[in-house]
Amino acid sequence: MGYNELGLIHQYSGSSMEVFDYDKIRYVLLKGPRVTSLLKHFENIAAGISQVPKQSVYAASDFLSKSNEYREYHSLFQRNIGTFYQHLCASIPFFIEEQCRIGIALQRLAKHRLKDEKYPFTYYETSAADGTNARTMSEYSQGMIRTLTDSPNTANVENFHRLCQHGYSDIYIGSFVDITPEYISVRNDRPYFKEGFDIIYENTTFQMYNPNRKEQIAYVKRVLKSDGLIIFCEKLMHPIRDEYERRENIKDSLFKSHYFTKADIDHKISQILEEMEQCQVTLDELVDSISYHFKYAYMIWNSTNFYEIVASNDRTNLQNFIDCLGDYYVPVPFLCEESLGKPLL
Repeated sequence: MGYNELGLIHQYSGSSMEVFDYDKIRYVLLKGPRVTSLLKHFENIAAGISQVPKQSVYAASDFLSKSNEYREYHSLFQRNIGTFYQHLCASIPFFIEEQCRIGIALQRLAKHRLKDEKYPFTYYETSAADGTNARTMSEYSQGMIRTLTDSPNTANVENFHRLCQHGYSDIYIGSFVDITPEYISVRNDRPYFKEGFDIIYENTTFQMYNPNRKEQIAYVKRVLKSDGLIIFCEKLMHPIRDEYERRENIKDSLFKSHYFTKADIDHKISQILEEMEQCQVTLDELVDSISYHFKYAYMIWNSTNFYEIVASNDRTNLQNFIDCLGDYYVPVPFLCEESLGKPLL
């Protein structure tokens, strides 16, 4: 597998070579920790029973000073933020800044793409808790972007309905495995979903089910438009265990300690993270799985062990998205990929 000067994957094996058994993939996924052993832990977080941050999470002032768009978007994000998303933004260093950057970039892209489009720009975010960023994106774009998310936890759904003040966003009560071509085809109340989604954002989802990224991508890709983009946001395993632990220590001691007690951090490690690690993959493994399904991909963000990679089979749409992205905001020592934005191999 090779990369050009932008870090774009230019090897493509062609997914049509393999027939995937989607019923079997679904069956295996529904045995995953997220909807079995970890389900109650996530319900408690969403309900505010456990893992509640000591203080609210706000984007850094020097990030917000870069753009009036960021300030306006961040203000809406704060009004929309739900209980679980507070936990998420307090757990991943500078994730809130990245959510704002992605939201503004997609609003710009939607505005560019919709000049000749009949339907609104469609965005699906897998397992995105209470759908904070999806709701914010729809509200900020005044319905130009229509969004869908899902959650198997009822507390997240309650937060969604409590906070959503518009009709541009939707939530499904259940796992992402239920968002299939059949599901979107029968949504007569949302006809713009029938053709699939312009953007899919995998929000730290796959790592909660199993490590088979090739099959997971195949399953989700079915509801992506042929020229659509998918953004993978995942916590990845590093092939060198000491380096993985070094990054974890940076995250916990320099970021999470501002929001959680040591007892909370230790409890999450023992109750959730140790099990989640069994479903994580390395960067090379993720890229290899992506390259099976997509012609082009680009690493757009890294913070300790967390990464974002955007992929597509449409080079022009991918490049348009990259052009809409502002600069990433991840200060040292949290930025661990010096080659971000450069060739990956």
